[in-house]
Amino acid sequence: MPPVLQRLTPAQAGRDFLYVAGGLPLGIFWFTFLVTALSVGLSLAIVTIGIPILAVTLLIWRWGADTERERAALVLGAPIRRPHPPAPRSEGWAARWGARVRDRWTWRGLGHLVLLGPVGVASGTIVCTLWSAAFAALLAPVLAAGAPDGSLLGDLSAVKATAVAFSSLLIAAFALLVTRALAVGGAAMAHGLLAADEREQMTERIATLETSRSGAVESADARLRRIERDLHDGAQHRLAYIAMELGRARAKLPEDPDAVDALLAGAHDESKRAMRELRDLVRGIHPSVLSDRGLDAALSGLAERASVPVEIHSSLAERLPPAVETAAYYVVAETLTNVSRHSGATRAEVDVRVDGRDLVLSVADDGHGGAERRPGSGLEGLAQRVEALDGSLAVASPPGGPTTVTAWMPCAS
Repeated sequence: MPPVLQRLTPAQAGRDFLYVAGGLPLGIFWFTFLVTALSVGLSLAIVTIGIPILAVTLLIWRWGADTERERAALVLGAPIRRPHPPAPRSEGWAARWGARVRDRWTWRGLGHLVLLGPVGVASGTIVCTLWSAAFAALLAPVLAAGAPDGSLLGDLSAVKATAVAFSSLLIAAFALLVTRALAVGGAAMAHGLLAADEREQMTERIATLETSRSGAVESADARLRRIERDLHDGAQHRLAYIAMELGRARAKLPEDPDAVDALLAGAHDESKRAMRELRDLVRGIHPSVLSDRGLDAALSGLAERASVPVEIHSSLAERLPPAVETAAYYVVAETLTNVSRHSGATRAEVDVRVDGRDLVLSVADDGHGGAERRPGSGLEGLAQRVEALDGSLAVASPPGGPTTVTAWMPCAS
């Protein structure tokens, strides 16, 4: 089906009319404003006062381009995604303004707003004229009855006025098609000038993957260092103590058998503590229940061991990919650890569901808030783990609470 006829519903027809008719005043405003502001700014740039005028004009037209991306949702069904501008190398104002001036999307936005002038005025005038003619024809019998003799409507007979009213249906149908065609054309122009092309999207995608890969490597390196530290500070010391006690028992066995029993008992108790620490360490690397019984059972185990009451709400109907289950488990585990240590919360709630092709996971608590992603923090490590799976993590934690950590991860196989 041609794009002009797609989604040709009454609701869409109304949105198409708003988009095209709105282009009439917006086109006049943007064309007049930009031509005037740029002319004044450029003519006064030699006396420096024009430079602030040009700077403000640039900010306004960048904002205008963003509003046009949002307005295109009337026709396209969703806003045009804003391309990411190139990041400045430093935080100085000169670098930021230089990045704005060099950004090609700044000038493509200007081109769209300037073109919106003639295109918006012409399209809006055509659409408003056609729909006005349709409504005028529909009201012809009423208007003819009250029109003075000798006027165009006054000379219409009742039969002719009724025929004109019926012709309004044809005019409305034609206006509907023209409105849809102009709306699709205007949205196509906006998409062509304001949306990132495939090359831009690929470049952005590569940059995102490079960042997430670097974060995943750093997160994995930090986990390895933590495991090494835990082994060195915990299980290794206990095993060394056990070896020392067994050595003492062996030395005392020929001369003092009674003391050997106490040494062996101490070594036995210490071995149990070492086994418990190793079990906890292995659970921190990858809990066996996650592989054996899935995410629901693993989260239930986390809730039972948490220091605050935790409610689990899960609507998972089937197993998820192993990498997604592991990442989801650690998001909950790390967040509940933060709840216990830092939030001052009295309760927490975990919600797990599949929305389309994504796993949506949220952990909320009633603590005092103030949590945020910072370089080197636990939340930053979780975000890097999630982003390595092409997901995202958001933290909402205003001062005073509550705190909600939400993760989205693709889970379609």
